[in-house]
Amino acid sequence: MAALAAVAATGASSADFDGDNGPCHEPPGGGAVLRCPTAYVGVPYQVQVAVEEGSGCNPFIYFQVVNSALPGGLTISQSGLISGTPTGAGVSDFWLWLHDLTEAQGGPSWCQRDDVSQREFSLEVDPGLAIVDQSVKPATVGQPYSDTLTAKKVLTLSPPAGDDVQATWSLESGALPPGVSLSTSGALTGTPAAEGSYQFVVRAQTVGPIATQTFTLAVRQPVTVKSPFGAAKSPSGEVGIRLGKTVTATGGTGTYTWALTSGALPAGVALDTKSGAISGAPRAAGTFTFAVTATDAEGRAATTSAALKVAPKLTIATLRPKAARLGRAYQGRLTTAGGVQPLKWTLTGKLPPGVRFAKSLGALSGTPRRTGSFRVLAEARDALGAKAQKTLVLVVKPS
Repeated sequence: MAALAAVAATGASSADFDGDNGPCHEPPGGGAVLRCPTAYVGVPYQVQVAVEEGSGCNPFIYFQVVNSALPGGLTISQSGLISGTPTGAGVSDFWLWLHDLTEAQGGPSWCQRDDVSQREFSLEVDPGLAIVDQSVKPATVGQPYSDTLTAKKVLTLSPPAGDDVQATWSLESGALPPGVSLSTSGALTGTPAAEGSYQFVVRAQTVGPIATQTFTLAVRQPVTVKSPFGAAKSPSGEVGIRLGKTVTATGGTGTYTWALTSGALPAGVALDTKSGAISGAPRAAGTFTFAVTATDAEGRAATTSAALKVAPKLTIATLRPKAARLGRAYQGRLTTAGGVQPLKWTLTGKLPPGVRFAKSLGALSGTPRRTGSFRVLAEARDALGAKAQKTLVLVVKPS
């Protein structure tokens, strides 16, 4: 907010400054130096130096700083307006000369000579006030929220420097989310009750300067995460078989970032941090417990725990079917190790006449009608698509 001092009187001889009624006036008890209103670092400033009534070339006059300087960041116009934004704290003493604008300088014809008045001025620049925070943390519907605003003294602008200071805070305009309030100490607290983007302006004030800042507080629905893996009672993966599952999330805003925050995945399996996909071919069997966390674009996070049971690689365990006897009832069953149930069997080659193969059970049954050795290729395929093959020989002996 600009500090603006009004002109006390206008129209004068250029030989006189107004030291009594002007904004830059003599201090109590008198004195030669005219003191201007206090300025603050970083706060726009304006003060119009005043002149008294008199003769001369008024209003054809101009002001000039001579053999001294205004505080950094301030300039004076020809008409006597001191303005700008102070860049550093301190007291500056400077001399102003008040000139007639002669005909030779573009003034009126009756101003033939320059009538000059001189006066020393003093301008104090006190530390300004700045709100340190450029943004506030995002919030989540139904979850406790807390953030604290801070302010600091500004002693210099190039570069900005100063110590933290306790300010009195208030809401100047706009609206906070329902359920959230701002304390006089700068604490934003509460439990947001409604989703949305809430824009508001806060005001920080100390004994002297004030500062304002516009913020937007985004309130979103909570992030929730769902695992594609059920309870680890039955295998979801198998050694050597490519796994492809994706953890999903809802709520929050923007794109999620995924991370494995505890536990471990099987060797050969990895989490894609951009998509939440868990993929790869496990290289070891076992039960692996882990946790996956999704974080949205504004920092909200949620975690799900999961367990992945990896079965050993599918193999056909039967080395050779038991021998059969000609003309006698026969039953035999092929067995497997590893893999994920249910299984589907296929058998290629010729079985003994009278013997059948049940594909769903992997069972051989019937009454052989011919002796000999019968070679077949057995193949088992499990629920995850893994397959195992073995050549087997069924021997039928004489009764």
